[in-house]
Amino acid sequence: MKEQDKKEIRQVFNEGFTQLVLPQFDEINKRFDKVEKRLDKVEDKLGNVEKSIDYLQQDVTTIDRKLDAEISWRDDASKRIKQLEINTGLVK
Repeated sequence: MKEQDKKEIRQVFNEGFTQLVLPQFDEINKRFDKVEKRLDKVEDKLGNVEKSIDYLQQDVTTIDRKLDAEISWRDDASKRIKQLEINTGLVK
């Protein structure tokens, strides 16, 4: 194969690569850019969901504390009522 033939083959390859392959890479990059933008939006939404979950967990913790306090108060109240009943002679 002559040097001129090699140059022509390289030129044909380079032109084909430039015309066929590089545009595909550009298209792939554009698609990745769109995917990145969508992922950014999803990440933002997930961040909002995480914040909402945190607030809900705080609310549940507060409700649990209040419920525990109420149960404790009722338990103590039933003991106090029982003691009053015994002291007043309502029950033996």
